[in-house]
Amino acid sequence: MSSRRRAVGAVFTFFAFLLAMAQPAAAIQGGTVSKHGPWAVRVYTDGEPSCTGTVVAPEWVITAGHCVRYDNWDVTFRVGSLDQRHGTVVHRVKNATVFAPTADVALVRVPRLKAEPIRLGGAGSVKTGRTVRSYGWGATCAPPKSEASCQSNVLKQAQVKIVASSDKRCDLLAGTGDFCVQRGSGLPAGGDSGGPATAFDKAGHEVLVGVLAASDRTAVAAFGDVTRLRAWIDGVIHAGSRGAGGS
Repeated sequence: MSSRRRAVGAVFTFFAFLLAMAQPAAAIQGGTVSKHGPWAVRVYTDGEPSCTGTVVAPEWVITAGHCVRYDNWDVTFRVGSLDQRHGTVVHRVKNATVFAPTADVALVRVPRLKAEPIRLGGAGSVKTGRTVRSYGWGATCAPPKSEASCQSNVLKQAQVKIVASSDKRCDLLAGTGDFCVQRGSGLPAGGDSGGPATAFDKAGHEVLVGVLAASDRTAVAAFGDVTRLRAWIDGVIHAGSRGAGGS
């Protein structure tokens, strides 16, 4: 078995361990089937569905850093459909994955996409008590099944509420560059990593405010705070438009 296969196997084993620690049924189920999300991207590792991402510019996808960590992983994206069995498959551009310095977030360069990019949320979009929408193609089953065996074919969404950073339930999940949410109509799980949290701005546009970093599969989840990463995101995309890469 190659080192790349062993690494991917380790990721799914870790997901299975976390699932076993969660509550059954309702802990990882809930939410509804999404009817909208032209910017949503399904992430595959060595041909297996692994994470979720979001188109933020014609040549850039944002996702969790741990989903695209290693250059020897064959990372592909399926774009343009809410059903992971359809859409266009693209490969990431070699040596053009850039990792955020303060959160588990990465920008991945891809060949130019036709998909509609999402707008980025601005200052004030993330505040305690606000309800945001989480999207992903993640796990829908409960123990004893593994999360890798029950990834959703269709994009799902759930309402979650932002809680205070001092909430003790978030201590082991949320870092300094994250915000924490509590379960609402559902809660993201394995396979939703890297997926978007969105809100609506004053003009009524759905905007990206978070990138899923972790979930306890029971009550809370942590998202990298996009509103605090806007300067970094804009800088990477701008540099890329001039032909600069990163790794």
